[in-house]
Amino acid sequence: MFEFVEPMTAAGLPAALGAIGLARTAAAAQVSLSRCFPVEIWEVLFDAAAEGGAYESAEYGAYGRLAAWRSLAGLTGVEEGTPVAEVEALAAAYRWYGFGTDSGWFFRQRWDLAIVALSPNGRRLAVLAGTDTY
Repeated sequence: MFEFVEPMTAAGLPAALGAIGLARTAAAAQVSLSRCFPVEIWEVLFDAAAEGGAYESAEYGAYGRLAAWRSLAGLTGVEEGTPVAEVEALAAAYRWYGFGTDSGWFFRQRWDLAIVALSPNGRRLAVLAGTDTY
């Protein structure tokens, strides 16, 4: 999570991803962003948790939902234990993006995860990125 003095715009996000020290992103020649709805982000998080990626670390149904909600809550910066309705309302106010990069870690495989959450005031940026590829 990163806090900026000035509000961030969508146009400034690719440069910001490099500026905040994500070394692999900063080294990439290209960063692409796509705007997403909160439900799409939740589905990506649930899929990652419930199915567990390529190496059988699945949480399955209920635990997958719990993990997805915890991730969504973390991206919005709320305290652990915040009621789901509050997380959902705050998530609806955020601007959500998926991102891709031609850096060495991002293979555009099903299990690659790259989420950007921008707060309503544009000053708080949260990034969740990972890969399940060797």
